[in-house]
Amino acid sequence: MPRVRRRLAPEQRREEVLEIAAEVFAEKGYRAANVSDIVERAGIGRGTFYLYFESKQDVFLELIERYFAEFEALLESNQKRLAAAIADQQLALATWRDNMIAILSYHSEHPELTSVIYRDALGSDEHFSARVDELTAVARRQLRKDFELMQKNGLLRPGNLDVITNIILGSSIYVIMENVVKGSATDLEAIADEMIEYHIRALMPLELLREVDLWGNSSSK
Repeated sequence: MPRVRRRLAPEQRREEVLEIAAEVFAEKGYRAANVSDIVERAGIGRGTFYLYFESKQDVFLELIERYFAEFEALLESNQKRLAAAIADQQLALATWRDNMIAILSYHSEHPELTSVIYRDALGSDEHFSARVDELTAVARRQLRKDFELMQKNGLLRPGNLDVITNIILGSSIYVIMENVVKGSATDLEAIADEMIEYHIRALMPLELLREVDLWGNSSSK
């Protein structure tokens, strides 16, 4: 349904157009959507749209840039928390879990933007593939730092960190799309627990598995 036209400051109007564009792209897909769909739902004229964006491609690229900027900032914040906790293996596991919850929460709060990125932007459209590859690599490197830090401190068994990062990132994206965005899951902590348990059982040194439980409590086993 078209939104009721409101008087907004230019920056607020631009933000509203971005939000509506994300909704339209999430519903119709980038290729099927057009500027008319966006302005009709926003309740604005085409001229207003072109005050802020040059084209459908321009607004789509803005959404891509926004997602990766916010996601990279989140990963950086997570890495700092993990680095602060890494001296204590017990705190490190709990922090890893908290970081995963933060990642799931971000995508749960931005379902349209998430859908746009993982369904359309990562489809290697010729207009966006180079930039998406560049931004994805930045996010991947940031995530790899977590695993490098954990491996260095004996919390991960020896292995190829590039492969480990890709496995965890790939599986996480699938869970986010299927269980958080499409599934509208509300118990994000339960999903995080399942993911972290799976990753820890696969990657943690066996001697640590015998000494601690998932969240770092002493184990009598």
